[in-house]
Amino acid sequence: MSRVGLVIRAGNQKVVARARELVKWCADRNLELLVDAQTVKSLKLNVPGLSNQEIVERADPIVTLGGDGTLIGVARFVKGASPLFVGVNFGNLGFLTEVRPEELFHVLEETLAKKVSSAERGLLYVQVVRDGAVAFESQAVNDVVVQKGARAPLPELDLSVNDHDVARIRADGIIVSTPTGSTAYSLAAGGSIAHPSLSVILVTPICPHSLTNRPLILPGSSTIEIDVPKFKDELYVTIDGQVSERLQAGDIVRVSQAKQTVRFVISPDKSYFDILRTKLNWGVPNRPD
Repeated sequence: MSRVGLVIRAGNQKVVARARELVKWCADRNLELLVDAQTVKSLKLNVPGLSNQEIVERADPIVTLGGDGTLIGVARFVKGASPLFVGVNFGNLGFLTEVRPEELFHVLEETLAKKVSSAERGLLYVQVVRDGAVAFESQAVNDVVVQKGARAPLPELDLSVNDHDVARIRADGIIVSTPTGSTAYSLAAGGSIAHPSLSVILVTPICPHSLTNRPLILPGSSTIEIDVPKFKDELYVTIDGQVSERLQAGDIVRVSQAKQTVRFVISPDKSYFDILRTKLNWGVPNRPD
C-alpha cells in the first residue's frame, strides 16, 4: 500500500476543502494517508498526527496544500533519499508549488504511476558552533540568514570561505542561499538569480555599510563561516524565514551544502524562465505592447 503524506496551511478554507477531498480520494483507492498534527486538527480527523520528520521518513509522495512556505517547512526535514513532493499552490508566488489546485488529483495519479516530471534541488546544512560545541543545527531549502534585531545597531560579521578570510562586513546581516533561494530574500537584497540546477552557494550582504561589499557566488563545495566577534545586541540565525536561533558573541555560523537533495514535481510545460516571467515579470519589457 502506498503511503501519501499530507501537510496543509491552516486557516485557509479553500485549502481545507481540497484537503478533505484528498482524504476521501485516498480512502477510495485504499491509500494510507499520513498527516501532521496541525492538519489533523484542521480537518478534525480521527488519526494520529505525525511530525514533519516522521512524514518525510514514512510517506512518498508528500502533498502540501498552501504556498512555497508550506512545502519548504516539510522538505527541510529530508535526511536520506527524498520522497517526491507535490506542492499545490494556494499562495501568491509559487516558485516551488507548481501544481494548481484543480490539477491535484490528475498529478497525484501520474505521480503514483511514476509518470510525472521532477527536479532535484540542493539543501544547505547549517551549524551554530558555540564554545567548540554544536549549539544548533538545521537544513535549509532556501536560505540561512544571519541578521540583527530590529532595534539593534549594525553588527560587524567576519566572513570566511574554506578557512580563508574574505571580509569583515558591517551590515544588517548576511544571506547564504541555495540556487532555489536565489529568487527569495537574496534577490530582494540585490543578489543574483542562479539557475536551480547549478551547484553553487550565494552569499549576499543585507544593506552593507560599504559600496565594496558585493554578493558572491561560490562553488557548492565551499564551507562558509560567519563569525560574530563582539556583538552584544540581538542577532539571529534564521532558516528559510521559519526557524530562528539567537546568537551570542563568539558564535560561528557554519554553512555548507547538505548531503541530501529534495525532489519536487515540476510542470513539463513550463521552463524555469517561464516561471520567472510569470511570477516576477522578469525579462518583460517595461513598455506597452
